[in-house]
Amino acid sequence: MEAQADNATKTKRKFDKSTLIWVMLGVIIIAIAGINLWSAFDTKPEVLPEVVEVSVPDFSLTNQQGEPLGLSDMAGKIWIADFIFTNCPTICPAMTQEMARLQSEFVADPVYFVSFSVDPERDTSKVLSRYAKAYGADDRRWHFLTGDKAHIYQLAEQGFSLAAGHKGSEVLHSPRFVLVKADGNIHDYYDSRSKPAMLRLRRDVKTLLRK
Repeated sequence: MEAQADNATKTKRKFDKSTLIWVMLGVIIIAIAGINLWSAFDTKPEVLPEVVEVSVPDFSLTNQQGEPLGLSDMAGKIWIADFIFTNCPTICPAMTQEMARLQSEFVADPVYFVSFSVDPERDTSKVLSRYAKAYGADDRRWHFLTGDKAHIYQLAEQGFSLAAGHKGSEVLHSPRFVLVKADGNIHDYYDSRSKPAMLRLRRDVKTLLRK
């Protein structure tokens, strides 16, 4: 009798386990079917995050030819901006060389370049003209700008969100390039010291040219 009871208990346990497994599988199948059914009938449009574009604020400065140049002169143009100064002993020469390479690569395309001096008191139009010629700048497409220092610093920090200023006798500025679209909005930022970033800049320029 005890053996029969043990066998009955074991059989019941096997049955309970088997039943539990099938119940769990049934619940999972019903849940998956419910999700698929909800997805099929849910017609609400996907809510995408709002992209806030930043536009370059108006500015009025003087180029290397001694002529006034402002934001309106860049309207409808794709352009790349940076902030440099001619006496810079560190990153500026490399930045300007990289900009010169971009000018050569896009020589047949309507791409423009703007280099703002963060040391405008020393970087007069004549100084910038000599600097531009040393790097083979095309005056029609590459503008080196000087003017009021406070205006340029405000433009860098508040307009382009780039660092610019003085620390004692040291002039501070960002090594990044800024790609500006034809509508005057900033497309993106690129570290001029990074090869991957420069490759991405080139790809982005080509994409904007196709639009």
